[in-house]
Amino acid sequence: MKNKNVTLVCDDTFDGIMTAIYDGWVLMNKGCIVNIHPGKDYSATFFSEFITIDTDLDKSVRVAKSIRIKISIEAYMMVYRACMHFDNDKGNEIFEFLKLGYAVGARVTKMLTNPHVLRVTELSRKAVNEAHLFKGFVRFDELKGGVLYSRIQPKCDVVPLIINHFQDRFPEEDWIIYDSKRKKAAVHKHETDTIIVEGQDVEALTKDLQYNDEYRELWKIFFDTIGIDARKNPKCQRTQLPIWFRENMTEFVKEK
Repeated sequence: MKNKNVTLVCDDTFDGIMTAIYDGWVLMNKGCIVNIHPGKDYSATFFSEFITIDTDLDKSVRVAKSIRIKISIEAYMMVYRACMHFDNDKGNEIFEFLKLGYAVGARVTKMLTNPHVLRVTELSRKAVNEAHLFKGFVRFDELKGGVLYSRIQPKCDVVPLIINHFQDRFPEEDWIIYDSKRKKAAVHKHETDTIIVEGQDVEALTKDLQYNDEYRELWKIFFDTIGIDARKNPKCQRTQLPIWFRENMTEFVKEK
């Protein structure tokens, strides 16, 4: 088994990647060269044995706990946020980052001359930056029954990174933020904790709930009215608000 090249294919989630880290560490100690690939979009090659890793919450918790204790809370948060990025190579970068982290401890987060540390830092920062933008770009519609509903299609998995913001902002409301790309939803019932629901087509579940938002058209009129034709600058607007954000923003969406 020594020097055997293996690729661990895991779920593209924090728990999935942490499980692969756990199993990968075992294989590495047996002499294997380990690669970690989150997600199912891969092409098998003759140069590596591909092994499917089933998510194991116990293994995930053990790895997460060891990062916080043996390295630092800061390193754990970097790894957690990096897992939310969409890059397919994040599994390998996180694995290499942790190898170094377990060897040198908390100072690993400052070792930006190391390419793996720099890359994990970049992945973490980009995921956080996109989550920050969505805190302002999320638009809610009111469905029948008073439920606030928002559909988003982020590049990174931002739902886990923004739920605390909206839970603090709308604690007494019933709301759903649905990532249609990943079929992941943050569901909040007033005055309770928010839960994350995965694998459910929330759009199909809510399609029979008619829109009950009388402010939709007023908001569009307001948005069009405050614009000054002589000062329109589409290039600057695209810089501040990229086009891909606009698909689910009320002021840009055409009525269905």
